Amino acid sequence: MISCFNGTEKRNSKSSICSSEGVFTCPEDNLPLDYAKVHEADDTERKSSARGGNIVCFVRASRKREDKNASCCVVHKFVWSGQKYRLRIKLGVRHSEEEEPEPTMMEAADDFITWSNNSHRRSAPCFRGGTKIYPDPDAQVAIMGSVVYCIHYKEGCKWSDELRKLQGHLNMCKFDSLPCTSHCGAMIPRLVMEDHLLYTCPKRRTRCEYCQRDFTGETLETHVGSCQLEPIYCENKCGSKIPRRQHSTHRAHDCAKRLVPCRYCTKEFVYDTLQIHTPKCPRMPVSCPNRCEVAKIAKEDLETHLSEHCTVLALPCTFKDMGCKFKGTRSALDQHLEDACKPHLALVCGVVGRQQHHISTLRQALSSVTLNTTGTLLWKISDYTRRQGEYELCSAPFTTAPHGYRLQATLFPRGNGAGEGTHLSVYIKILPGEYDALLPWPFSHTVTFILYDQSQEQACNVVESFVPDPTWKNFQRPSKEPDALGFGFPRFVSHEILKKRTYVKDDAMFIKVKVDSNKTIAV
Repeated sequence: MISCFNGTEKRNSKSSICSSEGVFTCPEDNLPLDYAKVHEADDTERKSSARGGNIVCFVRASRKREDKNASCCVVHKFVWSGQKYRLRIKLGVRHSEEEEPEPTMMEAADDFITWSNNSHRRSAPCFRGGTKIYPDPDAQVAIMGSVVYCIHYKEGCKWSDELRKLQGHLNMCKFDSLPCTSHCGAMIPRLVMEDHLLYTCPKRRTRCEYCQRDFTGETLETHVGSCQLEPIYCENKCGSKIPRRQHSTHRAHDCAKRLVPCRYCTKEFVYDTLQIHTPKCPRMPVSCPNRCEVAKIAKEDLETHLSEHCTVLALPCTFKDMGCKFKGTRSALDQHLEDACKPHLALVCGVVGRQQHHISTLRQALSSVTLNTTGTLLWKISDYTRRQGEYELCSAPFTTAPHGYRLQATLFPRGNGAGEGTHLSVYIKILPGEYDALLPWPFSHTVTFILYDQSQEQACNVVESFVPDPTWKNFQRPSKEPDALGFGFPRFVSHEILKKRTYVKDDAMFIKVKVDSNKTIAV
């Protein structure tokens, strides 16, 4: 049988349950209970129903009576209860299988307290309503002295102490969640409450840093992307930051990267490059340098104007190459050409006579030249000091036989290819000849270059030879207009060695080119 004490009986009447002032009697065994304990428990329950517990009295149907708290088979058990934390308390109650404790004088509640019986479990309803049950301070002290962890230990709280200190710890635990004080509805851990109120709470009061208007956190996010005073970068990527409301004006009138048409050619240019384009614009108007009657002329038309239309420009006579010294305006030149026909004819006749004499001289010199057909060329380069500044020097053509290959040697005083600037380079190239159709191709004779040391004692000539590679196009039959460099030695002799020895004497250099027709390669 389960019984409890009603607080109304304690205060308002002296029924049979109360034997004397301040003492209550258990309705099951009539043992006295200290009124002070009941009173203390009642105050605790009245102040905070989340603390304290209840004394439940019931008859224990057991053959053994070893429970120190039991008398006449009645057990007094402390049941911890609370509103904030609903606990399921296990009561060590033994009873027979036939009998089960039944509640008396109380109404059944929805929650259940579970007690255990070795291998059996029984459930009895926890009671609430008009009837009250009162705490047992001794059991309460034992329970409240139990060591527990903080309920937020999984979140990282390391606190561990007696149960009675738990609520005090929770009042300051940085991991405990509290309702947002700005009433946004969120439960925020005490640890981040300050940051939440300052930065993330949608109900916080904040101010736009640009327009200084007040907003809540949730409305500020929308406002920031549309605030007319917010500085934003120019879309033309000029690097300027201007308020959003001035953006259109900036792009149209102030932006250094805006497109602006040239006032002369109407083409569009970026503003900061327009000033570079304007002086070079072909349609930019300029004045005639001769100050003729034409005021302005497009720059691209100036040359045509000076050559065909300018009336002030002094033009030379058409026969100036013949020796005429006349210069005058366009109208004066036209008049001069009409009036000076005979003098111009005399000038032309004189030029023709001189050219005929020069042609005759060249023909005589050419007729005296004998073609070298021995296959060996001894090339004297005179006036070398002056000619060493030239890019390329060419020898007279020679042939390997009266009806053989036609060749020519070339010299690069300042070097060519790999020897440019450091060496003297020599090459030989095949020229088109009269008998090429009868000759075997590709060219396959060994070629030797010799640079003579003109010292009388201990002469040290430079000798280089090569055997033609039949796969090179340079050794194939030449075209009528050969443009090939030829083949040879780009690093024939260095400029330093050339200065140390007497390869140049009396301002002359001797190079020998020898083609050995007896040494050929099989093709």
